[in-house]
Amino acid sequence: MIYLISRVVNQFPEFRMAMKDNALIYWDQTDPVFTVFHKETETFSALFCRYCPDISEFMAGYNAVMAEYQHNTALFPQGALPENHLNISSLPWVSFDGFNLNITGNDDYFAPVFTMAKFQQEDNRVLLPVSVQVHHA
Repeated sequence: MIYLISRVVNQFPEFRMAMKDNALIYWDQTDPVFTVFHKETETFSALFCRYCPDISEFMAGYNAVMAEYQHNTALFPQGALPENHLNISSLPWVSFDGFNLNITGNDDYFAPVFTMAKFQQEDNRVLLPVSVQVHHA
């Protein structure tokens, strides 16, 4: 899902908008920041990897990041997030039909926020709730 969301975001300039030096810009590409849950501490870490349109290259980068940082319980074990990021998180223990996350104190924050929830099986379908939040006003 991280690859698929990243692929869609990178196809649309509206998802790659940002404010930098008081000017509206469009990133050439955005890289996913995604959460990893630590059962032992019941905390999350935010990891990131470089987006690559080729799924094999993307997965190699993702797997390298996971191998190195998945057990590090710091909030940002890789250090500062890249400026050109998009947010992907998941709450796999709950389901929702709507989710709203407000980032306060930063009126210039345009990065999209994607939140996934617990999947469900209905009939012969698998349903995965995904919330997309974008602020451009």
